[in-house]
Amino acid sequence: PIFGLPSLVRPSGTCRSGMAMFAAQLAYQTVKVDELALRAAARHVLHLDASHGPGSVIGHGAQAFFNELGASCPGLQVQHLRLWDQGTKGKLEYGLEHVHAKMAMLAGTGGEEEKQKFADIEELAFQLASAKGLVVSAPMWNYGVPYIVKQYFDCVLHPGLTFRELPSGKTEGLLGGGRPLLIITSAGGSGFRDHLTPWLNDVSALAGFDDATTLAAANVAHGDRAAILNELGHDAVAAARRFGAVISMDAVPKAAVGAAAVPPSVAAASGKGDDEERLEGLDEQEGVIGWLQTQGGLSQDCLESLKCLKIDGGMFRQATADDWRNEELGLEDEDIARMMELQQKFMATIGDSVGLGDSSDR
Repeated sequence: PIFGLPSLVRPSGTCRSGMAMFAAQLAYQTVKVDELALRAAARHVLHLDASHGPGSVIGHGAQAFFNELGASCPGLQVQHLRLWDQGTKGKLEYGLEHVHAKMAMLAGTGGEEEKQKFADIEELAFQLASAKGLVVSAPMWNYGVPYIVKQYFDCVLHPGLTFRELPSGKTEGLLGGGRPLLIITSAGGSGFRDHLTPWLNDVSALAGFDDATTLAAANVAHGDRAAILNELGHDAVAAARRFGAVISMDAVPKAAVGAAAVPPSVAAASGKGDDEERLEGLDEQEGVIGWLQTQGGLSQDCLESLKCLKIDGGMFRQATADDWRNEELGLEDEDIARMMELQQKFMATIGDSVGLGDSSDR
């Protein structure tokens, strides 16, 4: 048993492999990047826009979403990348010469010519890797994404530029996982056969955007346009509020070594008002999992195991090193080390304020 609870049954579909997917990783050559630079740059939401224009159904949904997000998160920067624009398409060049340049750089034999071939790709990759959240607005074409969306992700998803491989063979975004993804899409028909959403979920998660929400408008070719726009706009407002709450939790840069980074929502808590409510929310099961996701550095397998365990704040604070190493929990060594770091950070953040008892009897 773990924490004195019955054996953990791992969710289906989660498996482990020690086999590495990538033999090596790229490093930024034309953009000066390290983790501090990435975190310092993480002040924007990236909007990948493959819609048919602002007057389209998807354009309407995106406008409603960003209007509400701007009201919920004043000062938040949105970088709007219009994938159909010629200037953007000019940067989305990735042919055999780029493949050869990539292989040469991975082998350590790439020169200045190879580096320059990747200059535009590095610029786009850094924009994605450093984003706080990702919004993709794209209609369904033939059950999947428009080709320009596939082309974009093929250009920017490279080991070392937008994600890294862990010793276990799993991958994570350069800033970890837990960042929000919103997909806004539409279909002329019912959209019952959907390859767009699962594909976008998978490729976005590779870069760390694995907290996904989808807004889908179906039957736009035959339905009541006014009703479709109204429903999509309403759903977009709700999605923006949730999206804003997630990125606000991750708004604090890493603290100095030995210091605890305190989220703004709890930094000024004085035991009253909205701050107290946010503080208490962090001690519930969903609050703990959400907080762990925003901190980064944990594999998706680890997060799934903790969700299955239904861990709350009381369990999290009282867990011992032996609990994290329990074979039934099945955590990798890097996840165990990161969990112990986050446990201390969590206790420093809210432990003294909500006590050390079981949160289920509050």
